[in-house]
Amino acid sequence: MDIKRYVLSLSLLAALSHPAFATTQEGEEAYNQQHYDKAYILLSEEAAKGDPKAQYLLGKMYYNAQGVTYNPQKTEELLLASANQGNVDAQVLLAGFYWYQKTPEGYAKALTWYEKAASQNNADAQYALGYMYNYGNGVPQNYETAMYWYKKAADQNHSDALLSIGYMYDTGTGVTKDLPEAIKWYGKAADLGNASAQYNLGSIYEYGDGVPKDEKKAFEYFQKAADQGHAKSQLELGSFYDTGKTGSVDLQKAAYWYQKSADQGNPTAQYNIGDMYFYGDGVSKNLDTAMSWIRKSAEQGFGKAQNRLGVFYRDGIGITANPVEAYAWFSTAVANNYADASKNRDDLEKKLTPDQLKQAKELSDKYSAQYQAPK
Repeated sequence: MDIKRYVLSLSLLAALSHPAFATTQEGEEAYNQQHYDKAYILLSEEAAKGDPKAQYLLGKMYYNAQGVTYNPQKTEELLLASANQGNVDAQVLLAGFYWYQKTPEGYAKALTWYEKAASQNNADAQYALGYMYNYGNGVPQNYETAMYWYKKAADQNHSDALLSIGYMYDTGTGVTKDLPEAIKWYGKAADLGNASAQYNLGSIYEYGDGVPKDEKKAFEYFQKAADQGHAKSQLELGSFYDTGKTGSVDLQKAAYWYQKSADQGNPTAQYNIGDMYFYGDGVSKNLDTAMSWIRKSAEQGFGKAQNRLGVFYRDGIGITANPVEAYAWFSTAVANNYADASKNRDDLEKKLTPDQLKQAKELSDKYSAQYQAPK
């Protein structure tokens, strides 16, 4: 008989039969099954006794408001107690808790706990350290150190780390720009199902950026990402069907994908689906719905939508004509670099009374400040 194995088996049996282990395990099972009331009772009991796994899970419940009200004090207290006992999951979650405070003190604490977790070879922590050094979050920006940590995480097939390395080569950030190298790393991330990497590869193949143009391959990558809910890829699929890049125009499928993207807040998709409702392309014509989507897009700073909204107000399309509103939207579109709006604004200005022009310019200043394009 292998005495060592026999002793280890007895030790494991004793641990499994220990009441604290059993209660924590039951609490974890209840948590995983989203039976949060039961999990809370079981985990609270063991967390009070100092069990690090129970402390971590209970802290996670408070952090995510799972069965309890979000409580930052309880979150920090429980995660800190677990992290100090070496629980790597607690260390990572605690670091994230501090990072999202986005203060110098928060970044400093996040760095400490990510480093502790990274020393235990936790890929999420290694990736997070790479991100902090890449973007200078609480540390001096250092691309070499960022790449070091990204590659540590990438060695464990962390898809966001693989994506980030690809992006650094794609943009020449801290390294010499190298598109074949970028495609290699994007490919590794895409093979793991990373939607952003799939989107980036789709864009590369769509426009032939450093590779032969291949719209079929681009479509395949966009489809994979879109199926995961990636809004920009859903927009691209809509465009492929809208323009016939798939081989033939399919306005119903275009509308389907534009709608998916618009529902996630993509301003270009919001404009496109609004335009389809305006003309009844692929959907039943509905002026109210068209106006609603184009307005949503305009309010996110999309210049083309702002110009279109100006046209609606100028011409009284689906809404009472209002030259002051029209001028303000044209002017806001110009401020967001939509050049075609400039003529519309200037032509309308000639028709305004001095009082209307005064009101229009005041409203323009308000809208231009409020509805800026994302930077």
